[in-house]
This record gives sequence, structure tokens and C-alpha cells, in this order.
Amino acid sequence: MSRSDLSQGQTPVVRHAQMSKTARMAMLVVAGVAIISVTHSLVAFNLLERRWPPGVITMELQLGPADGLHSGAASWDDCATQSLVEWNSVLGPTGVSFAAIPGNRTPGAPDTVNSVFFADDIFGTPFGEDVLAVAQSWKFERDGIDETAESDVIFNKAEAFNCFLGPENSYAATDLQRVATHEFGHVLGLAHPDEADQMVPAIMNAFISDIDRLQLDDINGALTLYGVAVTGIPFPPRDQVLTFFLALENEYRDGLMRQQNNPGFVDAEGSAVWFPEWLRYVLNGCSATDAASRVLLQISGQGIQPVCGVVAAGTILFPPRNLSVDFLTTLDNFYRDDLGRGVVQSFIDAEGKAVWLQEYLRYRVNGCGLDDALAKVLQQIRGGGIAPVCAT
Repeated sequence: MSRSDLSQGQTPVVRHAQMSKTARMAMLVVAGVAIISVTHSLVAFNLLERRWPPGVITMELQLGPADGLHSGAASWDDCATQSLVEWNSVLGPTGVSFAAIPGNRTPGAPDTVNSVFFADDIFGTPFGEDVLAVAQSWKFERDGIDETAESDVIFNKAEAFNCFLGPENSYAATDLQRVATHEFGHVLGLAHPDEADQMVPAIMNAFISDIDRLQLDDINGALTLYGVAVTGIPFPPRDQVLTFFLALENEYRDGLMRQQNNPGFVDAEGSAVWFPEWLRYVLNGCSATDAASRVLLQISGQGIQPVCGVVAAGTILFPPRNLSVDFLTTLDNFYRDDLGRGVVQSFIDAEGKAVWLQEYLRYRVNGCGLDDALAKVLQQIRGGGIAPVCAT
């Protein structure tokens, strides 16, 4: 974090030279994010695409003693601990938390210890102009989101710090606590939203300001990175999607008189689970291809991947149906080639699955209940026209 512009690349520094591991499923590594042409707007944080495994992130504090801190903190370590406490107050659902322990050792780079300390440089590299602190991290390369291995937070010894809340220019010094909160956000895996052209109130912005507490964007970023849904899109429970899908099978059999001659490798439960998950990623800013990659990573045991944004309030509009058909084809191939599943016959062809699952979910996320959404879809199938959604 710096007084002004942090675009110099000083923080965070991510190194993985000796600690990296070769990816086992390189074809599934998410390479980038592009938003498809749906018409809802997105507001979002900025992520570093790495995170800690579940558990306690132990930070060894060795900032040392201090007198006369305006917040009443007993030491620099006490001041920084308040930042960890603030992060812990919102990290509950994520499965990770911070713990502060005292330290009196000489930090190394890397040395398997997460150290927080003052220094004249960054392990031999000079601080950039006006840089207040950096978070330097190492990671293991994983399929999907990389796994953080170590993060050190280094405060610039040449800067004048104090510890206080309120406007940044309240005293002739920089508030160490808000800088620490910012850097611990980098430790978690958050980047600067303003450097991704997102003009939102956030302590994670690259510029130090009068913001001295975590903002909603900071919290949403951390929750999203660790797989906690923070959007207002009310996706239905998976058992209800399965109920709809089985009713759709019956309609194709009894109402449309279709034959059970549509072979595939994804069973009804797989369709009910993974199609809504793909749509959840798409509706939260991921491209169709990126969303498919994230679903396949989940199926492969890599955990829930972060979405790419947060949907602003308003009617939720869905992607073109051809993208839904493409995803179901990708899913079918994955079940066949990677999971080794056998053939399953269905009354519904691939296009029918894509069209009507998407229509059902469109009604559900726009305010309709299970029975109402089912009735509206059946009305369409039977030639009754498109019924309006229930709410926006």
C-alpha cells in the first residue's frame, strides 16, 4: 500500500519458483475472465486467484513496542492485531481465520512463516516511492484457484506511522491499522478493485484514504474468494431442480409422446446439480467457457470456485440458449471421458434440457416458486406462450 499510486507492482508480490507444483489438469486451469453479453450489470471486487486452504492463518507479529499511539493500542503489534480481529469478524463462513502470535526471529523469504515486521527493504529489494507496506506471497500452483503457502507483510521503516481511526490526515503520520487491514486483505487473496476500474468504497483500493474499516466490497470479495455466495440471486435448492427435471421427463414421455432414445452420460441428478451451478457462474460475470471450467473443477474435487462479479439489483436476464447447450455437451463429455460413466437414456434431448432447465431457473431466480415455475414451463411446452416472471 502506498500514499498515492500502487500501480508500481510493489504489492502484492507473488512468487512460486521453488514452491510451485505442476498442475495435474492443465486443460482446466482458468486462464481469464470475460463477461458474456447478458444485460444485467455487475459490481465487484478484484481477486488474485489464490487462497488459503481451510484452517487458521497464523501471522507472526514482530512490529515491536510503541508509545503514545492515538488509538490507545499498547504496541505496534497490538495495533495490527486489531486488523486481524476485524477480518475475523467477517470470515466466519469462509473456513479460514487469522491468529496472531508474537515473534522475535529474523524473517526469511520464504521460510514457511507468515511474518509481519518493519524493514528497510523487501528482503533486499528497495521499497518503491511512497510505498507504505507490501504483502509478499508464495503459492502452490493448483487446478483452479492456487493455494497460498506463505504471506509476509513488510512495513516500510522509513515511513512515519501511528495508530488511529478517522480521517487519514488527522495526525502527522500514517495510520498503521488501516494499512495493516489492507495488507491482510492481500494475504487473503484480494487485489485492488480500483486497478480493475471498479470505483467502489473499499479499504482494498490502491490509494490510502479516509476509509479506515472494511467495506462491503472488501467483505464480499473475501467471501466470494472462499466460495461463499454473496449475491442476491436466489437459486433454488438442488432437490427442487431435480423435482422439476423429473417432471420434465414425464412431460416429454406422457405429453409429447417422446421415446426414451436420447443417450447421454449425465444422469438426472447431475443435470440438476451442475447446470444451475454453471448458470450461477455465468450470471455472476463469468464467461460461458470460464463457468464451464469452474464447474469441472468442482466436479474434480477442487472446491467451489469464486464467481467473477456480483450482480446489481434488477431483473436477471439469462445467456443465449446455445451456450447452455454447449455446456451440457461439455458436461456430457466430461462424465464420459473423465468420470467413466455409462450411457443413460432420457426422453429429453440435449436442446430440451438446455432450454427448459434454463427457463425453469429463470422463473425461479425472478421470484417464482417450484410449482409456479413448473406450471409456467409446462404452459410454454404445451404452446401457451411465455408467461411473465413473478418478480424482479
